[in-house]
Amino acid sequence: MIDLRKSSLRIKYFAAPFLILSIILLWNQWRVSSPDPALRTAREYLEAKFPGAKWELGKCALVGQGLGKKWRLEFSSLQRDGRRIQANLLVDRWVPERIVGRFVLVLSPPQIVDGQWNNPTFLERLFSKVSREFFFAAGFLFLVLQIFWLYRVHGRGLFRKADGAILAVLGGALMLIFTVLEVHPGFMIAYPLILTFLGLAAGSTGGKANGRDQE
Repeated sequence: MIDLRKSSLRIKYFAAPFLILSIILLWNQWRVSSPDPALRTAREYLEAKFPGAKWELGKCALVGQGLGKKWRLEFSSLQRDGRRIQANLLVDRWVPERIVGRFVLVLSPPQIVDGQWNNPTFLERLFSKVSREFFFAAGFLFLVLQIFWLYRVHGRGLFRKADGAILAVLGGALMLIFTVLEVHPGFMIAYPLILTFLGLAAGSTGGKANGRDQE
């Protein structure tokens, strides 16, 4: 059983920071997976560029992987003079407030109104070469290290500050990999709850000094 009254060390140095980090990563996973923030950014840009125009979304597609994930959005509209406008926008999935590419074309006769494609950053170029298999392998490694450390703490019978920091870092790294891989949201919710429970239970019996967890 977990005695929360005697688990202040585990809560302070493991459970609290790990759960806060997990909530932040869960929120960011929603931003990466949902097109809504990118669509809002795109419409704000188009409305500012062409006041009064009504834009129709023709295509919303995923491009890139890792830190180079983007939303590719294609819009069309009509000007007051009847000429059709086409807009192709590329929005950063990690920072959906940032448009990293745009090409706006007015037809009959063709006229480029706005066009700019930003160069990918060094990290984007680097992570574009990293396969999903690598992330799976890294995630499995972090999971094995967590199991080993929990077993070590349980065998020792007490919980130290360093144990909390190590488990929080390992858990946060695995949650970040889950975000990159975009695993099912239900699993991303269940995992931090399970690890928090195991972390609070590890070393909760025996090995205590003066009735408190050893610091």
